[in-house]
Amino acid sequence: MSLLVIDIGGSSVKSAIFQPELQDFKKFTSPSTLEEMKANMHQLISYYQDKYQLTGISFSVPGIPDQESGYVKGASSLHYIHEFNFKEYFKTKYQLPIFFENDANCACKAEVFMGSAKGVDSALFVVIGTGIGGAIFLDGEIQPGFHNFGGEFGMMLIDGRHEWSELGSAVHMARKFSQLKQKEYTGEQVIQLGEQGEDLEAVKACESLYHYLALGLYNLQYVIDPACIILSGGITQHPQLLANIERKLAEIMNYGQRCPVKPKLVKAQFGNDANLIGAGLVATQGLKK
Repeated sequence: MSLLVIDIGGSSVKSAIFQPELQDFKKFTSPSTLEEMKANMHQLISYYQDKYQLTGISFSVPGIPDQESGYVKGASSLHYIHEFNFKEYFKTKYQLPIFFENDANCACKAEVFMGSAKGVDSALFVVIGTGIGGAIFLDGEIQPGFHNFGGEFGMMLIDGRHEWSELGSAVHMARKFSQLKQKEYTGEQVIQLGEQGEDLEAVKACESLYHYLALGLYNLQYVIDPACIILSGGITQHPQLLANIERKLAEIMNYGQRCPVKPKLVKAQFGNDANLIGAGLVATQGLKK
């Protein structure tokens, strides 16, 4: 008996058999239309059905899955995923138990149940990409909040005018730096220039990024007080990023005299596989109910 897990992302769709390690991994470019998505999914699921005895299918999706209605609410770059009854469609077509969960929530579950934060009863999962998102894990459960906006950390106004998704994103930093230099740079390239120390504008851009990342994490620590904060996203793999954020955190904590708790930062363990692993855990828990 095997569980199929599928991660529907903005640029690619990934799939695997969850046992709980991932096996028989597949990947293809995200479809641009609903019809194309249904056709590609049918081909993919048929492949696994022919090869395995499936106990269910679990999806990691962008947006806000409504478990009662079966729709994926909210907004994402895959507009078509919000235009049909997602859960009912797959349940009816394949006659299998269907599970779906928000992608950040899936990744958070992977890290707190099997990964870098295994064993904690509270954690924040912060994804640093084009913007900043994440998930809240308290008392052993993901906490979506009353309006299902729990974990939308990037919407915080950090300086009174700008969102954290702008000030704490290496992608946004690179865009501004590229405009300044009249040449295209990636976030990784700007950080490398900043570390070399010769380009003062790059140093300034990086110091600003580290400061605003640290400031947002500090605020989250004192609002929610988690045991740890898990950092995920491509830029977090940079070897010096964590150290630079820690340095800025130390500066921020010196601003006041009543800051006894320093945020405990840990890097996510599973990287690009986290959504698939989390989807598997969602289904495993669901099948036990």
